[in-house]
Amino acid sequence: MQHKDRELLLAGLTAVLDDLDLAAAPGQLESAVRERLAVKLADLLQSTKPIVGTRATILIADLRGFTTLMESLPTVQMVELLNRFFAAMAQVVERHGGIVDKFMGDSVMALFGTPERRGDDQLRALTCAVEMQHAMADLNRESESRGEPRLYAGIAVSTGDVMAGSFGSDIHSEFTVIGDPVNLAARIEAYSLRGQILLSEETYRGAADHIQIGTVNEVMVKGKANPVKLYELKAVTRPRPIAVPAIEVRKSPRILVDFPAVFRRVEDKRILSERFVGKVNDLGYYGMSADLPLILPTYSEVIMSLSPGFGTENPVEVYARVLRARRDKGGYRTNLQFTTIDTPGHRRVKQYVDHMLWRK
Repeated sequence: MQHKDRELLLAGLTAVLDDLDLAAAPGQLESAVRERLAVKLADLLQSTKPIVGTRATILIADLRGFTTLMESLPTVQMVELLNRFFAAMAQVVERHGGIVDKFMGDSVMALFGTPERRGDDQLRALTCAVEMQHAMADLNRESESRGEPRLYAGIAVSTGDVMAGSFGSDIHSEFTVIGDPVNLAARIEAYSLRGQILLSEETYRGAADHIQIGTVNEVMVKGKANPVKLYELKAVTRPRPIAVPAIEVRKSPRILVDFPAVFRRVEDKRILSERFVGKVNDLGYYGMSADLPLILPTYSEVIMSLSPGFGTENPVEVYARVLRARRDKGGYRTNLQFTTIDTPGHRRVKQYVDHMLWRK
């Protein structure tokens, strides 16, 4: 329920209370309240139900690797971390004049341009996205002081024509938007790396004069026959300059290794059954390089099973995203960034790197 709906509901409640005979017997009072509120709520749902076509910008911020992280955290701590994330993101959205459409698992969906349109909807959404990443950095400093794991978000922003309004029935209804830009935002978010903000082509074109971008990639997304361009947002220059905080991928020791790893692709947060074997040749705290028998699209996600020398009978599993791949000696030299940080698997990788570095 949005703030306007709350105001209408409060006004209706006030009218009901004013009309009630407060001298009535307790049983009659409860019945009267239920009867009159039912009428007011039905009127409210009907008044907020109209669905209209409009233009909006959709922002989705999703925690990278949180599903894996949950497996190593007590439930209470997991809920506290998630609620701190939601609270921080909601505050940033509100500050920039957007509305939180919904919380979905470990992600937040926000809207700009509906229910009210303004001339700077896209720019406010992009500034909001940048400040969300700054808020994530603040959250991580707080978490580190508590001895808790760090969280990283990937963010997608998409703009276009949607249908907006109260969807549902008199039993349950909620304001939201549907349409291709919403679906595209969800697809783009799946390609975002830790700390990264990716824009759809329409969002980029609408704000190109007021932003700075980095890498531009073409990827295939579900539901699209042709490749989709993704633009990495680096900074917003208006109304005030603000840059996306850097997430240093290679700020760690690196070691040369030579051992096999089993890879499986991940699509729509679902692990595919097909397995293929690659050879890891370079390993650090936050990423690795491997020779693979096939080329993987940039930003696509994999889960890897690593076993030799990790001091455990069971393979160490870590998630990663593809940064780049190039043809090399009959295979593909592939650079990957780990998406799950501070999980048991990631900690084993770090311990292994440290052991190999300092064992002498």
